[in-house]
Amino acid sequence: MKKVYTLMFFSILLVIIAVGCSSNKEKLTLDKKHSALPDYVLNTSEKIEETYTMAATYPEVLASVPCFCGCGMIGHESNLDCFVGQFGDENAVTEWSDHGVSCDVCVDIAQDAVEMHQDGKSLKKINDLIIKKYEDYGEATQTPEPK
Repeated sequence: MKKVYTLMFFSILLVIIAVGCSSNKEKLTLDKKHSALPDYVLNTSEKIEETYTMAATYPEVLASVPCFCGCGMIGHESNLDCFVGQFGDENAVTEWSDHGVSCDVCVDIAQDAVEMHQDGKSLKKINDLIIKKYEDYGEATQTPEPK
């Protein structure tokens, strides 16, 4: 009988650990209308690949927040420019930017902004919160404030 209780205990413990380690976050997939992710993205971490997919999925969110890594000096106007080089018809990504692959600040801003959007925050609120969180990191891009 003791073995049965021990087996039940460990089974329940295993289920609790599995549930605790699982993520409620839905895995994004890149819509087929976009150019495939380049090798320089695919050969990095899952987090970076996910962030590039977020940029294609939520371009209006990333376009509404500044980046604070100093990339304004190379012509970037928002966090979106760190991941997407060009859009075509129907907002399809036709060219990717390699900048976000090597910049943790860009990735963190994009991840935070999309998470806030998924939580139902307005673009204006997301912009305000991103500025407040990252303003000490460096010079912001000249991103127009959303209404």
